Amino acid sequence: MEPNGIWADLILTNGTIITVDTDNTTAQAVAVRDGKIIKVGTGDEMAALTGKNTKIIDLEGKTLVPGFNDSHMHSVATGDFLHSLDLIDAAAELNPTIKDLQERIREKVEKARKGEWIGGRNYVPEEMAEKRWPSREELDVVSPGNPVIIMIRGYHAHAVNSRALELAGITKDTPDPEGGVIDRDPATGEPTGVLRDVPIMKSVVPQPRLEDFKAGLVAVGAEYLKIGVTSAGEAGAPDTPDAFRAYQETVDEGSFKVRTYLMIREAFYRQNDLGLRTGFGNDRLRLGAVKIFMDGSIQCFTCAFNEPYITKDTKGLEGLRYTQEQINEIVFESHRLGYQTAIHAQGDLTITMAVNAIENAMNKYPRPNPRHRIEHCLCPTERDLERMKELGIVANFYLFHPWFWGDRHIHDFIGPERAYRMVPAKTAMDMGITVCAHSDCPVCTPGNPVWPSDPLWGMWAAVNRKTRSGADIGPQERLTPMEALRAYTINGAYATFEENIKGSIEPGKLADMVVLSDNPLDVDPEEIRNIAVEKTIIGGEIVYERR
Repeated sequence: MEPNGIWADLILTNGTIITVDTDNTTAQAVAVRDGKIIKVGTGDEMAALTGKNTKIIDLEGKTLVPGFNDSHMHSVATGDFLHSLDLIDAAAELNPTIKDLQERIREKVEKARKGEWIGGRNYVPEEMAEKRWPSREELDVVSPGNPVIIMIRGYHAHAVNSRALELAGITKDTPDPEGGVIDRDPATGEPTGVLRDVPIMKSVVPQPRLEDFKAGLVAVGAEYLKIGVTSAGEAGAPDTPDAFRAYQETVDEGSFKVRTYLMIREAFYRQNDLGLRTGFGNDRLRLGAVKIFMDGSIQCFTCAFNEPYITKDTKGLEGLRYTQEQINEIVFESHRLGYQTAIHAQGDLTITMAVNAIENAMNKYPRPNPRHRIEHCLCPTERDLERMKELGIVANFYLFHPWFWGDRHIHDFIGPERAYRMVPAKTAMDMGITVCAHSDCPVCTPGNPVWPSDPLWGMWAAVNRKTRSGADIGPQERLTPMEALRAYTINGAYATFEENIKGSIEPGKLADMVVLSDNPLDVDPEEIRNIAVEKTIIGGEIVYERR
């Protein structure tokens, strides 16, 4: 029984409300006051909460779910030149040949100032007609004076022209950096222009200012609302105070609405330790995990495996950033200080090293419920999954992976047997591991016609486990629609220690909800990605409405 005189600010009624509570119950109506849910039940039960100023939304049979939580993305980086959404979209679907790409670059050069950088993103060499990167000479032809950088989807490799190499000081005599590779002409030893996990280029491209970071957040934040994302994990902001200041200012100004769990990169926090730890902040902006990179990207052959890649004479060991002793020390120190850690680890060898480091830290310095995380967690062994369960490690899966890269996993990377076992979300859930989900935006971006980051697409990919050619890829790892929804809602909240305040539609929790055109639990699984987001609500405020 609600106290007399406690009226709701907002009531949504006459719909299917998927609460995502412990029992996965459904309801027909929900009431909100002061940004929080005060009642979940039937439409009749809302009468006692309806006052003269209560806003009532008739869902007309539509479905209401908790707001989506994208647990790993790089929002503030969209204000950085290297991650800007304004760069040339170099996807093969839009530019099938290198000649097509050259023409796009030429158009940019014609409008650019002398010496201005020309950038492109989303390139995948094997999907081009030529099945390769453009050479630096091919880039020189269309841009002899302006430096050019074309980045692979995922940002772990790029092709540059001669002017860019010159500005970076990369020559025939430049050694490969730790964890990276400078591709070279086998006959001459000269750099080809292809750089894989080589960070030096970052220092010579245009450096973002506070205003750039803020503008990027505002732009990408508006796009998140259109796809129902109400919470997100910033998976390691750029190593500058302005990146963090941009979050604080846009949140304070009300121009960035998405609740954010703000991770900090390992090297940056050690140089700038203010004594603040995981959990500091509020429900709008909270300090999160220490982000640690262990290896690279499988499409760059820099994920470290126990067995070789099937088309390249490497196990990806050159992509390892640390030895076991080094990662043990880093994780232990973060753990001892009171941080959660979020470790980027994809190859099975790397994941074993990450689990070893967490186990070492927890044994040496027992601490209740640290909820350490492994990000991407592409190819864990069954034994490592068992250890993750024992240690309470959260698995943050890139559920899009079988769809976006599945065909290449089968034919170019690790072969069908290993590919069918990658992103083992079902196995992990069945073991009792908390599984959350992410887009890694801007690897894929909201509403993109080629690679969308929309959570409903991620759910669709997890439920169907198909490659882009239509092949089944590990059907034993298919999630049910409810399991996929939990990965994007309550499990994401658990991964940030916030399951008691959000992630499900229950009294006392934040009123973060999404109205969907259809019920993802009832439609044909192939149709989940076609469901439309009708409204996005954060703290009881309608922040997006489809028109």
